[in-house]
This record gives sequence, structure tokens and C-alpha cells, in this order.
Amino acid sequence: MPVRKTTTTERMLYYAGVTKRIGDIDDGDTVMDYLQAERERGITINSAAITFAWQGHRFNLIDTPGHVDFTMEVERAVRVLDGAVTILDGVAGVEAQTETVWKQAARYNIPRIAFVNKLDRTGGAFGRTVHEVWKKLQSRPLVLQIPWYHDDNADIPEGASGGRLKAIVDIVEMELLTWKDVDGMQLDRTPFTSSYDDGTQDATAYYEEAVRGRTALVETLAELDEEIVDVFFEQADGDHMQVPAQSIKDALRRVTLSNKAVPVLCGAAFKNVGVQPLLDAVIDYLPSPLDRPAAIATINHKNTQLIPLNENATLCALAFKVTHDARRGPLVYVKVYSGKINNRMTLFNTTTKSKERVNKLLQMYAKDVEEIPMVQAGNIGVIVGLKGTRTGDTLVQSNDNKAIKSNLQLNNIDIPSPAFFSAIEPHSVSDEQAVEEALGHLTREDPSLKVWTDEESGQRLISGMGELHLEIVKDRLINDFKCKTDMGKMRISYRETCQGSGMTNADYDKEVLGKRARAGCTVELVGMGDDDEGHDTTGNGDEWTLDGGNRLCIQLDESLDDNASNHQASTNASGSGTAQLKTEDMYQAIHTGLLSGLARGAVLGFPLTKVQVKVSDMKLFGPETTTGALSACVANGVQDAIQQASPCLLEPMMEVHTEVNENHIGNVVGDLSGTRRGHVIGMESSSTSMHSDSNNTDVEVYAPPDSLLVQTGGNVAGYIPKHVIKAQVPLSSMLGYSSALRSLTGGSGSFSMRVIGYGEMSKDRERAVVDEMKGW
Repeated sequence: MPVRKTTTTERMLYYAGVTKRIGDIDDGDTVMDYLQAERERGITINSAAITFAWQGHRFNLIDTPGHVDFTMEVERAVRVLDGAVTILDGVAGVEAQTETVWKQAARYNIPRIAFVNKLDRTGGAFGRTVHEVWKKLQSRPLVLQIPWYHDDNADIPEGASGGRLKAIVDIVEMELLTWKDVDGMQLDRTPFTSSYDDGTQDATAYYEEAVRGRTALVETLAELDEEIVDVFFEQADGDHMQVPAQSIKDALRRVTLSNKAVPVLCGAAFKNVGVQPLLDAVIDYLPSPLDRPAAIATINHKNTQLIPLNENATLCALAFKVTHDARRGPLVYVKVYSGKINNRMTLFNTTTKSKERVNKLLQMYAKDVEEIPMVQAGNIGVIVGLKGTRTGDTLVQSNDNKAIKSNLQLNNIDIPSPAFFSAIEPHSVSDEQAVEEALGHLTREDPSLKVWTDEESGQRLISGMGELHLEIVKDRLINDFKCKTDMGKMRISYRETCQGSGMTNADYDKEVLGKRARAGCTVELVGMGDDDEGHDTTGNGDEWTLDGGNRLCIQLDESLDDNASNHQASTNASGSGTAQLKTEDMYQAIHTGLLSGLARGAVLGFPLTKVQVKVSDMKLFGPETTTGALSACVANGVQDAIQQASPCLLEPMMEVHTEVNENHIGNVVGDLSGTRRGHVIGMESSSTSMHSDSNNTDVEVYAPPDSLLVQTGGNVAGYIPKHVIKAQVPLSSMLGYSSALRSLTGGSGSFSMRVIGYGEMSKDRERAVVDEMKGW
């Protein structure tokens, strides 16, 4: 999504006085994109955090990547946000990855405002993009600004910002916003009334459109907010133009915080237009930490507890990101939800159940740092010195016995499943340790990376979200960590599932280090349908949880308590000194066994998904039953049940959006549906704003009309509207598609794609994949 998020961020930093000059992606001198790979490719790879002040308010800003391969960076940033600014491409509109990111924010109920960028470019269509926010993102857009363009024949003043974008009309304040100088620092606000005259014939038309826009804005707010209705009748005497701007802002803030609507602003960040009003909108409409609902924590794996924002309460913080610094070691980014973290404080990690000590506290300014004495509730900071903390871990104070005993944990961060994998080999035996350490740092930084060793070949394998993701890993191993290593051919990371059902009574009885280890259980496994969302369908009232696309149930009944008592009695009689297994420890051991058993399938050893597994009838054998024995017993039982349940392969399915000219539609559709085994699900033109198939026809959405250029769809000033073909295609068929699309369209086509799940493949295709992977 090259919508120029980092470009916008660089302008924010410049206007806030953080930087002395505007960083440019093309020149490779941006503050937020500081990695060598980011500057070489001109894209954001790592989410970067920075703190700055604007109009007396403190901003903690996180600039996230737009590429689908780095969706993990977006996921963990969204997890700790109070509010979000979604930057949309005014030419391309709402893209496929935009929808993915929007859903990520919606999952955490993050209030959002939208900024339609690139409106200085030919083909920029603000009105169409506003309609797509409603149609594609299913969110009510509230237009706060209208772009004002120069006439086609007008001479654009030399040295002015904006290019063909002349000004912006603020319909809340009824002001005309203009930027006179090249760097956009000087913003002029002029009252926009019916008597305004700029020497052209456009002023009257734009004023009438601004009146229509303000009327629509007040009417829409009246549908969503009761207080503005009272203001409309009591203070404005039923006149939309007389409603005070502050009352409109207050109503906008209320509907934004409640996620009833999304304010939409416009501009052209590269031309230095629209950024200061965007910063003001963040203050006016997005929440502070005090406006957000209390965080939800889990106690003893089942009960929940609210964690209100209170600096004087006990500490509760979430580690949402870890990076490796060659000089300082691991840098752990934390969001403090309650209490505060002081320098040299001793923390307890309730996820790993270990103590960690804070060596230093830092405030990040992209790659630069500043030491600080504390991180208070609602803020983001970086801790130096935590050796075992990973993304998603919960941190409390080491003397908070209540939180430690109840195993208080904040909701974790969802980690997406990798789609590609590749073998990685050091050049020599002497390089193995360096490669191993570097991979350890990378997997701690990026939880979506997985490293494991293939049992059959003995090769070290690494999996990631996409081809670019693994390319970046290779570059960082060689350039950042100075490792001597090679990476093999890129392969698809398939998944496995079961088409039938299986049940086994598993018994584990082995001697480990001279001590006997025993356990027993019953494992039931059955394949799940695509529409199964993880609800109890057995009617037995069992508690099911979703984990990695699978539905898991651990049944610890009363008989287990009796066994636990017998376990304690046997322990006392034997005098072995082995401690009684607690129910919590048994639950964790069984859960670990389930995940271990599902991590390797029976066909090609890929992880399983879309299966339902139930563990019951646990058998304990006194001191001979350990947590390790329980985990091994359950894992073996799951493997045996998989063999009985008709295992099969699944392949990653992608939603592909291909943008092509009209004369190339036939070739591209034929290629997608034929050669690439895809299913075309629809097509739309980039020159149209709405279609009759919208499910939201009962709601009227205001958007200013776009220019003649976009309305007619004609070849005006070199602009040719394109068509977007939407299809669902197996990921394996999309390898090398970029080159093929260039060949089919003469270099004019482009595409984007995202993983939407895993789909079944034919038996012939499955046999071909098995033969290829095993080398037969």
C-alpha cells in the first residue's frame, strides 16, 4: 500500500519541530524508515515509534508498514493504540490490504479517522474514496473537508504547495485553508462565506458545495448523537450553518470514540498540504488513554478482570514489541495500562513466570533514544535488560502477590500463520553458532517468523509471511548480523487437516533418567467445517477454546480431583518428595501436549488446522505422573488420532485484486481462472464510486462530486481509468505472478493480495505436492 504513510509522518515531525528538514523516502533520509533495507527499497518494514508534542498535547506515534508481508508489525501496533489515522490513496481508493488493516483495528475497537492522500495526482478522486469507505470498510464516513482544485487552464503559482490541489475547504469551521510556501509550514485560514471572491468563477460553486457538505454533516450527526439535536434547535434555530463549530467537534468526538462513524479529511502530504489539520483532528476526535475502556485481563485462564487506567494502582504492562540492539541488547517496547515502571524496578513476567530487572528506561525517537526515569500509565516506553520477555507477555511488579498467584495476563497478540518457508544453511560448521544466535534475535523480534529443524532431512527451516519477508530476513542475516549463510528455494507453507474422526486411549510409560514417567488419557479428534466458529456443538456444556484455527477442549472432571488426591497420598507414602501436581499445572501441561501434537501432521509434517480435539479421562499414577509425562501422553494421543481421521493437505488461499486496463481484462481473467486455478468473484471500475450491489442503500452517504476527469471515465490529461478484477487464487499459483502480469498487460497491470485462509486441494494436486516435497 504505497499511500505515503511515512511521507505524512515525516511532515508531522517537521511541523512539530522535531526535525529541521523534511525527510524524503526517495532520498533515503527519513527519520522513521531508518533500517538499511527500508531505505534501499523505499518501504516500511519495522513499525517505528516516536514521541512529540503538538498544540500542548503529547503524541506517541507509531508508523506501521503497509505491505501484507509485514502484517505482524501492524497487529502488535494496533494492539496498544488508543486511536488510529488510516491513510488512503486518493487514486487507488480502498485497497485489499487497507481492508485487512481496518479489520485489525476493528477487532480491538480502535477509533479511527481517515486521511485521503495523493489528491494532487491525476486520477485522485476524493468522493469515490469516501464512498468506498462506506461500501468496502462498512464504516460511516463523515466528510470534514473538501478539496479545491486549480482550473485545468490555470497557471499554478511557482513555489506554492499542493500542485493542482489549490486549497482545502474546512466545512466544520467554514474556513478556506491555503498553504503559501513550498514546505507547507505557513498555513493561512480565511473565513469562507458567500461573499468570498478569489477572482475566479469557482468560489460560488465551492461555497454551495460546502453548504451542502455542512448540512449533510449536521444531519448525519443528528442521526448518531442526541446532544447535537438540542444544539441545532436551541442555539442554531434550525439553521445548519449556525450550528457552532465547537458543538460539531464535540459531537464528532463522541461518535468517533463510540466507533459509530469515521471523520474523513483530505490532502496531499507529498505536496505538504493537509498535514497540520490532520494533527489537529487527532487532538479533536481521537481518544486520549483516559478515554479508552479499561483493559481486560484474564485470571487463572478463565475469569476476567478490568484494569482501569490509574497511575497510583498496581503495575500492569504489556510487552508488544522486541528489537535487538547490538550495543544495548534486547529492547522491549511496553504499554503501561496501570501503575508505572520505575528505573531499576524488578518485574515479574506472568507469562513465563520469571523475574526480570529493569536496567534502563528509554523514550524512543525512531532509532534515537532518550533515558527517562519512569513510564507512566497510558504511555509507551522501552525497557533495557529484560532477557526472557517476548511479544505479548504481561509484566507486573515482583511483589504483587495477588497478580502473580492469580496468573494475571492481558489479552495476547494474535500471531498470523506463515505462508512461505525456506531452508537456511551456514557456509561452514564454524558459522552455525552465529547463524543460530542471529535467528534467535530475529524470531524474538518478529513472532511471525518460525525456525525449526526438519526431522527427516535435518535441515534448518525458516518460515515467514511472504517472499519479501524472507528476503528481508536473508538481507538482515548477511548485512546486519554479518552471518555467512545461504537460503534455499522458497516453498509454500501448507497446512493439514482431517476429513474424518479418530479416538484413542493413550498411555505413556517410559523411564527417563532412571525415573519412571506414566500418564494416560483419551483423545477425540474430528475435522471442522469452514463455517464452524468454535462454539460447543456437542450439547455437553464443554468449554472450547480456539487456538491456531483449531478448537480445543480439556476436560478436567471430578475423577481427576480424586486422582490428584491419590497422587498426593502416593507421594507422601513413597517419601519421594515430589510435589503434588496442581490443577493449573496439569491444564498447562495438557495444553502444551495438544499444541505439540497438532504442530506436525501425518502427510508432510505441516501444522494442523480446522480440527476439533478433546482430551478427557486423565489418568494419574502418583509421583510417576509429571507434567512432562502428561504433555507427552497427550501429544502421542493426538498423533494417533490424526492417523485414524483421514489426514489431508490444505493450501493457502489468497484474495487477489488485479488492476488492469479494459483491453487486458480477457487475458488476465483467463490466466487467473485457468492456469492459476483461481475463482473470479467480481470486477469493478476505478472510475465509478458506487455500485448497485451495495447492501447499504438505505443510508445516504455524502461525498463531494469528483472532477470531470473521474466522472466521465475518459482519457483526460493522460488518465485512463482501470478495472479491478477480484479473485480467490491458491498461493502456490501466485508465485512469479508479478512477471506474468507485466507480460500480459504490457507492464501496465498491478496487483495486491492477502491470505484469507486455507482451502482443500484435489487428490491429484495433493499427490503432486507430496511427490515434490519428498523428492520422489
